[in-house]
Amino acid sequence: MSQLDPYGSNLPTMFTPGGRALARDLTTVRRATSVGLAKGDGLAAFTEQAMGNLAALDRQRRLLACGDETLNNLLMEVEIGHVMCVLSEQRAMYRRY
Repeated sequence: MSQLDPYGSNLPTMFTPGGRALARDLTTVRRATSVGLAKGDGLAAFTEQAMGNLAALDRQRRLLACGDETLNNLLMEVEIGHVMCVLSEQRAMYRRY
């Protein structure tokens, strides 16, 4: 059993260098976990808002075109440009995190 316990029977305390280092490591892990969760929540919120906006933009394009295929195709090019910008922004957010 002593092979599994790296500290043996003498566990580090806050008064030993090993104990202070362990506490510092735990604080770092907790902080990193909190930041990671917050970033994930932010990315999810961005994605949800982007999907809602893209659905509204698609409905608006169809309303503006009123069945005119030429106008619909022109407006679709503008919509695709917007979609590509949103995708690029979202991917950049993932790369940063």
